[in-house]
Amino acid sequence: MERSYLFLQGPHGPFFKQLGRRLTRKGAKVLRVNFNGGDWIDWFGSDVINFTGTQKQWDRFFGKLCMKHGVTDLIVYGDCRTLHSIAIKRAQEVGIRVHVFEEGYIRPNWITLERDGVNGHSPLMPDQDALIKLHDTEQEEKPRNAEKVGPATRWVIFYCLRYYLFKTFLLKRFQNYILHRPYRPAQELLLWISSLLHSPLQKYRSLRSKEELYKSQKHFYLVCLQLDSDAQIRVHSNYLSMANFINEVLRSFAEHAPKDSLLVFKKHPLDPDAIAYGTLVRLEAYSLGIRDRVIFLHYGNLPELIQNSEGVVLMNSTVGTSALHHGKPTIVLGEAIYNIPGLTWQGGLESFWTEGTPPESLRFEAFKANLFDQCLLHGGFYTSHGRRYALEGSLQRLLHPVDKIGHVRNGTVIPLNDYIRSR
Repeated sequence: MERSYLFLQGPHGPFFKQLGRRLTRKGAKVLRVNFNGGDWIDWFGSDVINFTGTQKQWDRFFGKLCMKHGVTDLIVYGDCRTLHSIAIKRAQEVGIRVHVFEEGYIRPNWITLERDGVNGHSPLMPDQDALIKLHDTEQEEKPRNAEKVGPATRWVIFYCLRYYLFKTFLLKRFQNYILHRPYRPAQELLLWISSLLHSPLQKYRSLRSKEELYKSQKHFYLVCLQLDSDAQIRVHSNYLSMANFINEVLRSFAEHAPKDSLLVFKKHPLDPDAIAYGTLVRLEAYSLGIRDRVIFLHYGNLPELIQNSEGVVLMNSTVGTSALHHGKPTIVLGEAIYNIPGLTWQGGLESFWTEGTPPESLRFEAFKANLFDQCLLHGGFYTSHGRRYALEGSLQRLLHPVDKIGHVRNGTVIPLNDYIRSR
């Protein structure tokens, strides 16, 4: 049967288009749907359909499109955007394979590609603990020191700016498009420009604050913020916003943390400062009487901060795997694929400040090995070097999909239930 791949929205930049071209060269049919001007600049051509209807019309449109083109595989980036959620649900109902890309659970140098969902929707979630316990420890673990794909921040910013620019320019052409983010394209573009203009001063202030932090030699806990519009907050947590998360962490710290300890908040690197979290943190800390114990950083070397901290608090960011890698006590206040007994603190935030324990190193190694076996691919979305590796791995995974999650032995996936029986 001829494979027919339908692409929806992807990571900003040329990754999806390049992947589609490679699949075409392998003899597959490829089609892409654009929903706004940003999608269009990332991928335009004869193999593209521009959907300009309403969100209510999308379900019916998607169903007809799949029937007309004999779609066998759906490819998306992230599974929580409303248009993606509708398409995934319909695809699963009619037996279309669903492939979901996302940033790597372990970073840098890796991306995630899973069947049916990622993060809180990952098919690994229900069986993760069993897979880790049953990971084959008889074989020596192969080294995972993959070649670095290079710094991607400037490329991320470039592709984001280009995306928002064309989303704004072509707004009338795609006037029915409903944003999955809280700001209109023009607003987001202006926010990014303002953020770039203010970055030199913010870097200077962050450097000064970090120097004073280390000079004080006081113990500190690190809190990693996420984008307020991120699906990890809207879908995979019980918080309404990052502000709610910040307030809860500050109040718990004020009431339960050692009185001589500090709390350091680190802004997400791709947050364009739409919400003044620094001001919010300082005002709440002042009201709780702990203003002199709280620091807010716009910039900072995250691995260095993690390494020097007493522990890490986060909602469900992939920073968590970095914290576990550094052997730091870590607490997750949302849903995360690594929120497993033996890895993260399960006793609640109140006790974490004084009782949090480091992850079990062997268990973390088994966790990583399982991710590498199941869903991680070497490479990146944004640098040309990273895309070269990511495209190669993605092509193999898409052309030879695995339909069941299980233990991987010698490159073959043994379904989990069969593997358990064999033990």
